Amino acid sequence: MAMLGAMPFAVQPFFLGVMTETLALAPDQVGLMASADILGVVLASFSGFWWTNRFSHKTLIKLASMSMVLGYLGLLFANTFEAVLSLRFLAGALGHGIAFSLGTALLCRTPHPDRAIAISVVTQIGFSAILLLALPKALSTSDMRTVYLSLVAIVLVLLPLLTFANDAFTRDSKSAKRYVVKPLLIWLLVALVCYQLGLSAIWAFIESIGREREISLEQMGFMLAVILPVSMVGSILASILDVRLGRFTPVLLATVAGAMGLLILINTVSVTALAAGFLLHQIAWNFGIAFVYGAIAQVSDQSGSEILAPGSQSLGTALGPILAGILASSFKLEAVIWVSILGMIAGSLILFLTREVHSPRS
Repeated sequence: MAMLGAMPFAVQPFFLGVMTETLALAPDQVGLMASADILGVVLASFSGFWWTNRFSHKTLIKLASMSMVLGYLGLLFANTFEAVLSLRFLAGALGHGIAFSLGTALLCRTPHPDRAIAISVVTQIGFSAILLLALPKALSTSDMRTVYLSLVAIVLVLLPLLTFANDAFTRDSKSAKRYVVKPLLIWLLVALVCYQLGLSAIWAFIESIGREREISLEQMGFMLAVILPVSMVGSILASILDVRLGRFTPVLLATVAGAMGLLILINTVSVTALAAGFLLHQIAWNFGIAFVYGAIAQVSDQSGSEILAPGSQSLGTALGPILAGILASSFKLEAVIWVSILGMIAGSLILFLTREVHSPRS
């Protein structure tokens, strides 16, 4: 369920590359386009307190599935920037947002949320790698109509799994307490927003950075399809480590390694160096995200407020491309790299200041 909810982000480099060429988008428009689905996910998650108690999960799953399907079918008829932007926002709010919020909240309620999130990231990465490898090939042999129909088919094929996840969530929800939002939890949600900036800003513009270095869309798709499976190493290590080193230390290590990888991208013109730097960043970020979620789950203590976490992550996903697009338009494209670096640093700092409350021993 979380994997399908995150699908817009999974295909974002490919989708933005195609939309940039098709609609001749400026950098700030690329940032807004990248944020359209994600802002819908933010709305769905932050309103979760309201809709989780008023509608059955079976009804919500049906609404999410139908909205995702209609969202991709609608792209067949949308041929302006405004039309695509509106369509993706609605699909994000009513489709991907509901799926991502329900799925991630369930993961946060498991006995070992750090490990559960790490495993979830592995599945999302694998799914993204397959799509980024297959979609450019589908486009090169046919057209965008086939690509959109393929995405519809994926949602329909995976629909039975959503039903299974719905049953598990319904059983687990009975043990959840009354919704309570603790003040310290708000700070950890802010940390999640910042840490997500470390991924979303560079992710939205990695295709543009590659194109600036004369790397084709198909080559970038292949590079990302190779990098993403390898970057699962970060999530696998996180699931093995669990909380043996606490939660702040792993995030600090991830921030240092991720920043090193991003700094490689600034001055390099080599395809190999670009791939190596981006791979290091992806491994590091995937390693750290599980512990940020684990801190939120620890403080939330199954109060129900963990449903705000997907929205906070999505808010970071949405803000990253917007901030990066504004800076790229005002200065130069490499500014997006600094948005990612500073975001990871800010997230780490908040986890350091709140380390006592989310310690596994607390």
